[in-house]
Amino acid sequence: MKGLLRAILFGGGWSFALFAIGLLVVLPEAAQLTNREPIVIGVCSAISALVLWTATRLPATPSWPIAIVGWIAGFFLPLGAVRVLLAIADQMFR
Repeated sequence: MKGLLRAILFGGGWSFALFAIGLLVVLPEAAQLTNREPIVIGVCSAISALVLWTATRLPATPSWPIAIVGWIAGFFLPLGAVRVLLAIADQMFR
């Protein structure tokens, strides 16, 4: 399973990058920006850059199926973690 971590990190990095781009596209049209949205966009962009930079320093996988599974898992893991954290925060602040 050598290289699986690199594939997961690449998938997660692209997930955060696309999330930040999506916020930039949707937020100005949907509502006025408050103080939090630029911070969220900046944090997502910084996380994406850090994760992609880290992934380039890890050894590549010799297997395409492992790489594909890693990319898919890496793409959906951060989104699932964000949903869980938002659900916990929603329950805490009710």
